[in-house]
Amino acid sequence: MKEKLNEFLKFRSQFTKREWIEVNQVVEARLNQKADQLKLDDSDVEIISKRLEKSYLETT
Repeated sequence: MKEKLNEFLKFRSQFTKREWIEVNQVVEARLNQKADQLKLDDSDVEIISKRLEKSYLETT
């Protein structure tokens, strides 16, 4: 894990703060576009519901 983190930090250091924010915005926009294309079936909805319930129970 440390090695991966060091690799990430080395990669990240190639960008200014402004450039990094722009990279993140572009990636997020693309992920949102892809998410809009997904079609969930009943099993997906069930899995998501269970994860949300578990997450909710852990926070209360």
